[in-house]
Amino acid sequence: DGQRVLFYGDSITEQRYYPVAIETYVRTRFPNLKVKFVDSAVGGARVTGNWATSSEDESLQRDVFPFKPDVITIMLGMNDGAVRPFDESIFETYEKGYRYIIQQMQSHLPGVKIVLIEPSPWDDVTQTPSYPDNPDNKPGGYNQTLLHYCKFVRELAAEHHLMVVDFNTPMVKLMEEADKEDHALAQKIIPGRVHPSATGELAMAQVLLKAW
Repeated sequence: DGQRVLFYGDSITEQRYYPVAIETYVRTRFPNLKVKFVDSAVGGARVTGNWATSSEDESLQRDVFPFKPDVITIMLGMNDGAVRPFDESIFETYEKGYRYIIQQMQSHLPGVKIVLIEPSPWDDVTQTPSYPDNPDNKPGGYNQTLLHYCKFVRELAAEHHLMVVDFNTPMVKLMEEADKEDHALAQKIIPGRVHPSATGELAMAQVLLKAW
């Protein structure tokens, strides 16, 4: 009671589908629980910042710290991998930036509970696996790159004793099961391969609520 929950991430979170589903669940199941929810995600965000800010420091100063959250969820990675086969130098920027974000949040918000969310998938299930940026024509699809990022998020959570939630695996499983029944319908879970639909994000909300 009285806590503030902040969702931090890129356009997948900015859509507000899974954050609103979670808030709706809390408000309808626990009507006397006074909890404030804030969606501070910005489209195009990476660990280095977003289009609306010049740096990650500016993003945190604008989008996180003023709200004084007690709980923060972080989901970043879709943009950080640069929609190409896994690249070690690109990944190093992600690793360094993610560590910095956690350090800054814990420094400015003592006692804050941080929940790391493994990046939701690029749809390589209902579409032919591919990399939009693939100059060397490497086989596979972009979700393979994201799985490298998911693994790092899990390890980072363990290192800092933080909760970690996997959106990638259950969403891939959902698309695989749906594709067996109705290919056209399965494609509507993540239309355009990046941004889950409201229905897809309802499944993501369920995963996070179950983890909590």
